[in-house]
Parts: sequence; structure tokens; C-alpha cells
Amino acid sequence: MKKTPSQLQGCRCVVVRDLTLEFSIGILDEEKKRPQPVVINLQIFVPESGRATSTDIADYVSYADVVDGIKAIASSRRHILLLETLAEEIASLVLRDKRVKRVIVDLSKPQIIPEAGGVGVIIERYNEA
Repeated sequence: MKKTPSQLQGCRCVVVRDLTLEFSIGILDEEKKRPQPVVINLQIFVPESGRATSTDIADYVSYADVVDGIKAIASSRRHILLLETLAEEIASLVLRDKRVKRVIVDLSKPQIIPEAGGVGVIIERYNEA
């Protein structure tokens, strides 16, 4: 069920911009020969619980933990056929933290089409709880 804007009011957006990691990804023969860069952008929406007065990192969704999880996927070196598959894996990783209500995952491959700055996919997923 898609959340309405009123259900997302009062959310903080944790952002990861332009994280670039090497993945074995793609359906073309030349893509299967060597890893290629994937540019990752995330918007992670977490409800506000009043004013941000706590200095305890455990009270917040950690972008460092999210990035470490994505790095673990990249370092596995298993071949992924589609950016859509990787986007779903990343969304699932982020949504494991039940405090996250919504995530937007924006992935692009900057080298696959020389005339383009990048080609990719954007997905939006929600925690149902």
C-alpha cells in the first residue's frame, strides 16, 4: 500500500549521494567480463520523533551501516544481471531497519552508453508496518 504524503509528514530524509562502487553487473557479454562502476543514490525516509536532541547514534538510521551493507554486496563479486535486481536488494537492505518508512534507490551505470552520463533505474519501496 502506497503511503500518502500526510503519512510521510514529519520524516527525516537520510541521503547517500553518488556512492560509486564496482559491481559485476549486466546482461551484455562485455559486461560479464569485468566489474563496472555503478553510481548509487539513496533517499531514506525515517519518521521524526520530535526534535533531534539525542547524540546516541543508536537512535538514528546510520548511513554508514547502509553503505557498509552495499559494499558487502559489491565485494561478493557475484554477477547480477540487472540493475533492477540490485536496486531491489539495496531497498530490502535499507528496509530491514523497521524505522525506515520509505526508500528511493537510484542506480546508474555511467560507462555503458558513451553518449549518456549514465543509464539506470529508480525504484521506490515502503515498509508496510
